[in-house]
Order: sequence, then structure tokens, then C-alpha cells
Amino acid sequence: MSESEDVRFDGSMYKPDSLDLRITREIGTPRSAQWNVRESYASIAKRVGVDEETVRKRIKRAEKMGIVQGWRATIHPNLIGCVDAFVDLEVNANLNKIQIISQLKLLEGVIAITDFEGVGLDVLFFVEPGEALSRKLELIREMCGAKEYIWSNYLPPCDLKPTETDWRIIWSMRNDPRRNISDIAKEARVATKTVNRRLKLLTERRALFLIGLPNFRQTMGITGNFLISCSNKEMTSSVSENVLNKFQNTAFAAVTPSYQSYNIFFHNLSEAESARKWIGKIEGVATVRMWIMKDLIYVWDWLDDQMKKHLATTL
Repeated sequence: MSESEDVRFDGSMYKPDSLDLRITREIGTPRSAQWNVRESYASIAKRVGVDEETVRKRIKRAEKMGIVQGWRATIHPNLIGCVDAFVDLEVNANLNKIQIISQLKLLEGVIAITDFEGVGLDVLFFVEPGEALSRKLELIREMCGAKEYIWSNYLPPCDLKPTETDWRIIWSMRNDPRRNISDIAKEARVATKTVNRRLKLLTERRALFLIGLPNFRQTMGITGNFLISCSNKEMTSSVSENVLNKFQNTAFAAVTPSYQSYNIFFHNLSEAESARKWIGKIEGVATVRMWIMKDLIYVWDWLDDQMKKHLATTL
């Protein structure tokens, strides 16, 4: 398809190219959370080296074909007195993985569950820090029958105390980050200039981050998730540079001092396995774990309830 053509949907599977994946990575995770949930297509286009209309059409095509089912403006957990925790583990092979996922979806604080082919599972949740975090980690381990787990935080702290207006704005745009400003202002009962001013502050203070809602079942090929630990923190940046320079087909990248996580698209399992071996030989890499993405399940009920509570206390 040329960039001058309209996007058409013929029901076929989606096969992303390197440009699609570079755009996806820039929208959602430029090596960390995307804090500007309303970043312009022009800004994204400049970083990937194409024109704004090309970015717009590529995003529209992904949405039309169902590979991206929408976007979510997600609050920083510090806004509700919590921290984020990411858990990577293996489900006991003797347990019913589908049933475990159903149980995890009901667990307070769970935001996302990544289901990998085989026994692999990731869980992202918000929880109060300290002992509550330790108890939740152990509960998830027990539910999955896992012998051990790896956990990490990805988000830097946020000390912003949202105002009543902030909560109204956040609620209005949570399921549609690019919603028209005038519509947000009307629902939040403030002027458009107030919305723009508060969104600027929310962005600068990292109070919101963007989450895309992908559907891996609509994609030709496979997506490998690589979880990497470094031999020392000083090697983190160089390892990340090596991975991203080598694999232009990276759709997600999150880098912390403890672990690095990448979603990389491949045509087949052989390519993914070759990538795992190559990454394992990078200077500074201590361990590398690879799982094949099967499904990414988001759970918003608990988080919506938390925001409703803050809305109620400010009204």
C-alpha cells in the first residue's frame, strides 16, 4: 500500500513492517512510559523520519485492522497512594492457566496480565508500598503455583496532588486520550484553556501515561518478549542501545536499572530464538528470558473504582 492510498480493511491478517513498529514504539514507549498521552503525530513523524500524514495513516490502518484496539490514559499509581509492580513467573504446569488468569483478573490492583505461549505469565499491578506489596507478590506466586518470580518497578515517582479539576479531566479522557479538548472541557465543567493548562502540568509531572491495547491474534508472525538483566547497572544504556540498533522491529521497550523488557516482532520462531542467542552474547547481559506473546489482557474495573472514589471526595 502506498502512503497516498486510503486505508482499506479486507479482513486479512496484519503484517507490520519496520515503520509500523517504529511508530508503535514511539507512540507508546520511547524506552519508558509515554507521558504525553496526546503527543502530536507531527512530533512522532519527526522522530521516525516520515511525514505527519504517513504516521496518521499507519496508525489508522492498525486500528482499522484490529491490531490496536484502542488507547488508554492511565494514571500514575502514586496519585492513589500506590506503586507499580511488574511480576514475571512460570505457572505450575499441573495447574489450569486459563483458570488462574480468571482469578488474577479479580485480584485488587491488577492492571494487566500478559499470557505467553506455554507456562509464562506477567502481571502488572498497583499496590500500597511496603508490607502490602510483599503480601501481594507472595499471593500471586501462590496462586500461580510458581517456585520463584522476578519483580520490578518501571515508573519513576510522581508527587503531584491532583485537584478536583484534574480528576474530572482525567476521568473524561481515560478511554480516549485524543478526545476533543472542547468535549473534555464540557464534561469537566471548565474552560478549554483550563484543560490545556492542566494537561500540560499533568504531562510535565508524569501523572498520566499512555497504554495501547494490542491484539496479537491479528498479527502475522510472532512477537517475542525479552526480559534482560545486566551484570551491572553501568551497562544498562549500552545493552539497550545494542538491542534497539540491532532490532528495528522492536514494538515496545522499557528500561530500568534492574531489568529491560522488549517486545520484538519476528516472522517465525527460528528468528526469535536466534535473537535470544544474540542478545545473550551482548557484553553486560547477565540473563535473558524469552517468551512468545499470546495475549495481553487489561483489567480496568479496580482502577476506575479508585478514580471514582477520588472524584466523589472532590465533588
